Amino acid sequence: MRIIKQKNKYMIQHYFKVAWRNLLRYKTQSIISIVGLAVGFTCFALATLWIRYEMTYDGFHDGADRTYMLYDKGNGILGQSHTFGGPLAGKLKRDFPEIEATCAIKSPWAQDYQTDDQRTHSIFAAGIDSCFLQMFDIRLLAGAMDFLHDAAKIAVTPETSLRLFGKEDPLGKVLLEGGQAKTICAVVQGWGEHSNLPYGILTGIVPTSLLNDWSYTAFKVWVRLKPGTDAEAFCKKLYQHSISEGEGTGREVKNLELMPITHCRYELYAKDLPIEFHYLVLFSFTGGLVIVCALFNYLSLFASRLRMRIRELALRKVCGSSYQKLYVLLCTEFVLVLCLSCLLGLTIIELSLSAFQEFSGVKGEVYAESLLYFAGLVLLAMLAFGLVLSHFYRRIFRQALKGATDKRSQQLFHRSSLVLQMSIGLLLMFCIGMILKQTYYLRSVDIGMERKNIATLQVRSIKQVKAVAEHIRRIPLASEVLTDYNPLIPQTTRMSMPFNDWEGKQPTDEPLNIEAVFGGRYIFDFYKFRLLQGEAMPIDGDNQAKVMINETAARAFGWKDPVGKTIAMNVDGKLTVVGLIKDFHQSSPTTPVKPIILMSGDTSGFGFPSPSILMKYGTGQWKSLQTAIDSVMVQNFPEVKYELIDAERTYEGYLKSENTLLKLLSFVAVICVLISAFGIYSFVTLTCERRRKEIAIRKVNGARVSDILYIFLKEYTVLLVVSSAIAFSVGYALMKRWLESYVEQTAISWWVYGAVFAGIACVVLLSIWTRVWKAANQNPAEVIKSE
Repeated sequence: MRIIKQKNKYMIQHYFKVAWRNLLRYKTQSIISIVGLAVGFTCFALATLWIRYEMTYDGFHDGADRTYMLYDKGNGILGQSHTFGGPLAGKLKRDFPEIEATCAIKSPWAQDYQTDDQRTHSIFAAGIDSCFLQMFDIRLLAGAMDFLHDAAKIAVTPETSLRLFGKEDPLGKVLLEGGQAKTICAVVQGWGEHSNLPYGILTGIVPTSLLNDWSYTAFKVWVRLKPGTDAEAFCKKLYQHSISEGEGTGREVKNLELMPITHCRYELYAKDLPIEFHYLVLFSFTGGLVIVCALFNYLSLFASRLRMRIRELALRKVCGSSYQKLYVLLCTEFVLVLCLSCLLGLTIIELSLSAFQEFSGVKGEVYAESLLYFAGLVLLAMLAFGLVLSHFYRRIFRQALKGATDKRSQQLFHRSSLVLQMSIGLLLMFCIGMILKQTYYLRSVDIGMERKNIATLQVRSIKQVKAVAEHIRRIPLASEVLTDYNPLIPQTTRMSMPFNDWEGKQPTDEPLNIEAVFGGRYIFDFYKFRLLQGEAMPIDGDNQAKVMINETAARAFGWKDPVGKTIAMNVDGKLTVVGLIKDFHQSSPTTPVKPIILMSGDTSGFGFPSPSILMKYGTGQWKSLQTAIDSVMVQNFPEVKYELIDAERTYEGYLKSENTLLKLLSFVAVICVLISAFGIYSFVTLTCERRRKEIAIRKVNGARVSDILYIFLKEYTVLLVVSSAIAFSVGYALMKRWLESYVEQTAISWWVYGAVFAGIACVVLLSIWTRVWKAANQNPAEVIKSE
């Protein structure tokens, strides 16, 4: 037994020595395969890890698979389609027996709290009631639940307590919130950061009468279905159900929909992600393409080398090796490649881990899950390798014994492999070209209003806005300073107004919620809206019954010529449309433009005084303006918190997903192109070695170097054309669908195809030229002698 174990040990060592020597013999090909697989493994593992992290937000709750957030795509109150009046939660519980529990909460918002040592901390606070505690099973760790009914009391999580007071007991300590004292009466369980409700402080909903007020639409409503409930059928039932807000109001809540709690992160809070979720999925898929490209590159070269090693394998067979041992010998080389790829991939993860976690927000253990993904990819790669090896292995031996080779089958596999590799490279380069073109187009397209050299100063203290504005007007760099109005970029507050009547309204038409922009002529002139029909509305005070609407609003009302038409929110007063303005974009270019009405006055009459100061500045003066405003605020308003925002930079932030995707795909595309180029180079190298005698005989018979180059170039040009046809067809379908997600779309121009084809063709032809030129210039006499 010991002799057998010793023999197996030496045999394994021998297999690894042979495998290592073969890798060193073909260093360039081996390095490309290892690096390609490592990069593909890393991209796929990190992207998949990120996707899983985003998809498991709030997945730790009991009954998370039955918990949903209520939303309404058609509800325009305050522009928030996911907030409702508090009574809706109880009404749903009474109307639907399928519902196990409901609650209405004020979602966490960043609030400043001051401790005794005058330090200010920004902490997420959530307003809840007892239904929330029961539905989500939040445990009381210390103290009492008095905060639910007392506005002067709050609860903190252990993490918040440690952050504020260290190891001291937080119970009884006082925090200042907006100058009001808040006493800590309880310590409750926290959820950490892997949640869409990352509270650090809990407050009650005081007064509790707010939960019974339909007009106070500031609550998110959560629903948990009973076990065994058909969620899809219930969603249809809920959507068709109408809920009255009370007798005499005439208002109803309808067309309600449910969003699973684990989907909220990448649907409702997608804007918080550095890259859109579906782009993340695309990047993961792209990492898989890199793996496929590198794998087929290696398998193609391995099959070529297998034919070149037929004498060695036949000699081993004659000396007593079985087919199984030869099979293990050949597999050992691939296992070594995979091990080196995994080692390099883990090294890349280690080097990029801190940057990846900072960029993505992924927390917790990364290595264990990455190893799991690596193991899965290795198994799939081994399966593919086993299939290819089984196909060629016995066939090559049979052909060797017969003294013939199946050149047609051999060439078909290699050509198919090269076509696949070049197709992937061309596809990625084409997609990158279109993403780059679309991004440039979005930066330069007319969005319907002015966004350059416009800044917004957000002042935390409403009482100080007027005083701050007076100081800003004294700064020479700031011009056209406006107060009392909300900025359009960034859009801070939305208000939708329901219009029940308009000219041409049909009896079956539902009331329309139109987003209101206040400021009238002042905002019209400040943002330089494009007037398409009619005239600009008068300044405030002349006639507040005159309004302007955008193109989308005109279509919503069913008007081709809206000038002179009237609209009304009720029977008491009507508004006359005096002008039609071009649609303008206030948010991401993927967001459709909403119906908008431009009205006189400001939002203070609705209880939403604006904390914003709008201003314009000269070209190239942004840094100087920042310095000047910082100086004014520090000297005159040291206690007031503020934020200076540039509209152009904010709009550029709307393109962050496109910019991130462009960077990620560019890196992956370069890897794919290099793999394809070196794959062609390696394959041509092996072909030249195998056809050295043929090339020498051609030269002896009068063939020139250019003739020999032409033979190779013709073959690979055909492969490049076939690859381009496949890649461009797939690329067009993908990019056409991708562009449809944008309101503003660039054209898929012919020159993009030409530029990508020319670029890849140069890389491919250069790879062929350098190797064939060397082989074609060898001395034919020396070649024939060596044969």
